[in-house]
Amino acid sequence: MKLKKKTVMLISFSIGALLFASTALADIVSKSGYEQLKDGLKTTAEKCSEELDSFTIDISMEVKNNGETLMSSNDVSKIDRDNNTQESLSNQKSINGDNYNSYNYSDDKVRIRWNEDQDTYYVTELISESSPTNFVNPFDEQGAEDVERIMDAVVGSLKDHVMVKENPDGSKEISGSLSEMQIPALINAVSSFQLKQEFNGRQSALPHLTQDIFVKEVSGKSLINSDGLMESMLGTAILSGKDKQGQTHELSFEVLMKMSDINNTEVMKPDLTGKKVVNDVERPGYGPEINNPEKFQGLFKNDILIEKDGKYVKIGERFVEITNIDDSSIVGRYYEEYRTDYEQYAAISQEFKFDANFENDKRQANFEYSTEAGNTTNVNIYLDEYLGKVNFHINQDSGNVLYDSMFSRVFD
Repeated sequence: MKLKKKTVMLISFSIGALLFASTALADIVSKSGYEQLKDGLKTTAEKCSEELDSFTIDISMEVKNNGETLMSSNDVSKIDRDNNTQESLSNQKSINGDNYNSYNYSDDKVRIRWNEDQDTYYVTELISESSPTNFVNPFDEQGAEDVERIMDAVVGSLKDHVMVKENPDGSKEISGSLSEMQIPALINAVSSFQLKQEFNGRQSALPHLTQDIFVKEVSGKSLINSDGLMESMLGTAILSGKDKQGQTHELSFEVLMKMSDINNTEVMKPDLTGKKVVNDVERPGYGPEINNPEKFQGLFKNDILIEKDGKYVKIGERFVEITNIDDSSIVGRYYEEYRTDYEQYAAISQEFKFDANFENDKRQANFEYSTEAGNTTNVNIYLDEYLGKVNFHINQDSGNVLYDSMFSRVFD
């Protein structure tokens, strides 16, 4: 699956994910240490959402296969609650050398987005002033208490594997690790299931593990300062498994979170002088409308792939041809073409016309079409103005053919 080049993750999701990491990865914890770790997370979330004037959160991730880096990312978010501003910078690297950068800025009057592919700043002016989404406490969300109870039950006796060190300045270091023999069968079963689901009919830079999947090792370390704020957390997990060819892979996942510049973070609006800028206006209740939707009229395509002999093989191409588009509707056709050596796949190929109305955001449409066999299929179209691409998702089972819903423009 192609990684989506999203802007820096929502801080609320990050802290929520760290809670899971602290239990499922750090499964490390004695009762007192475990409770102190949860207290650190809860205190940090509460203060970030209600008390702190400003702060910076830096999250890095690296995934390796048998020691070779497959992908890495770094996301830095700066939040100034006192001045209602925030900005984020994201960098992603993949094993094939792709390097993607993106940037976001927002305040109560404007939102600015930049991505490296087009080197363009998209500026959305807000008709009515609104507060940007600074920080949402995940522990205040509906269902948070139920999730916490489930995590407590899963951790169980693993709480006995934590170490808590009290420092003279009032800070705490919480750390621990689990070896293969200490990891419960339940966690291994869940990990195996999730990995298999991740690889089911999807393209991914990760090797497709299909058998003998287990968690080999987990470890974690966290620093909580004297004010009860979690200043850093490092989590590492190593998973082992075999692909369809029987080759063994060891996947290592490392996530590092750091919190810094507490009450000293400054967020500066970018100077766009001399930059390529696209302006639009956001309607209250909907989101930014597309400027000049006619620019999407034309032909878009992507590759049809299968996995053969442990490799990805291109067997054809998919096409979305938009013949007419305006503020209210989109008209066109979808079809597939297969290479000579793979014409047997043409028997399951699809071709149909569509005429769909846009929803209120004027960038998304849904419709149904009937196959020759009389089956009804749902299709969603989303126009991605930031990337200049069309997301054309057909709700179907594509079998052993990998389905990519993102289509790129065909230029002469």
